[in-house]
Order: sequence, then C-alpha cells, then structure tokens
Amino acid sequence: MGTADDLSKYLYCSAILEEEVAKAYQKISEKVSDKEVAYLLEYIAKDSFKHAVAFKALTIHLKHQINYGDCVKMMGEAWVKAIEEAKRYAARDDEVTLSELKRILQEFESYEGYASEEYLTILYTEVVKLLTDHYNIDLQDYKTLVEWIIEDEKRHIQILTLIKRRIAEQAA
Repeated sequence: MGTADDLSKYLYCSAILEEEVAKAYQKISEKVSDKEVAYLLEYIAKDSFKHAVAFKALTIHLKHQINYGDCVKMMGEAWVKAIEEAKRYAARDDEVTLSELKRILQEFESYEGYASEEYLTILYTEVVKLLTDHYNIDLQDYKTLVEWIIEDEKRHIQILTLIKRRIAEQAA
C-alpha cells in the first residue's frame, strides 16, 4: 500500500466488509431465540455499522474512484469469502438454533480476527502516515478513531467467546 489510491480502496473495502458483517450480525440477532445472545449480537452489529461509517468518513479526504472489483483484487480471497458468507447470513429467514449458532460464531470470529489484524497492521499505520504527510490533515482524531475500531474488534472476539460459553452452559 502507500499510495492515496491504494488507501482509498482499502478504506472503501473495509467499509464494505464492516457493513456486510454488521448486516449478518443483525439478522442472526433477530433469528436466535435466546434474548441475551440476541442482544450481544446486536451490540456487535451496531459497532460494525459504526465502523463502516467511520471508514467512509476517512475516504472523504481521498478522492479516488473505487469499485467492488478493486476490492476483490486488493483484499483477496479471504475478503471475498467473508463478504459472501456475511451476505448469506444476512439473507437468512429461518430461525437459528443455539447449536447452529455455535458454528456460525466460529465464522464470525474469523471475520473479527481478519478485521482486527488487517486494521492493526495495515490501516492504522498507512492512514495516519498518508493523510498526515500528503494532505496536511491533523490526524489525531482519526488516529484515535482507528484505535477505537481496533479495540472494538478485539472486544467483539471477547463477546463471541462469552456467547459460546453461554451456549455451552445451556447445552449442559
């Protein structure tokens, strides 16, 4: 990465990922019968929608045209798979059993791990460097925003672990 064009694409693609994953969390939260679990999933969904909006705000400073195909090339197969799985869950109409939810949560954990690692290793350093160096933008606020997103992604993994424990307790 390193160019404004690459960074724009990365931010745009990150916004797409967060939005699609948020829709999946939201739909599953509506389809699971356990209210505690549903609320925890909804919490993650709201955070993820918030992250998508934050990434869109960052792209305002980078005026480059981006499309979905650019994301496929730049982000690779893991991104495509995450998007496809998230869309599949977001389109779901039937109820989600707690035993099925356990399997779904493993996929959600992989989304969160992917997002956390990507944002931490790529986005954080590149956004701050590029926008500061090339656009003379005071990035302390955006730096803090990206740090919060990274922290949220780590918390999402902890919440998913909590939900899995809750499911295990109910199964016992």
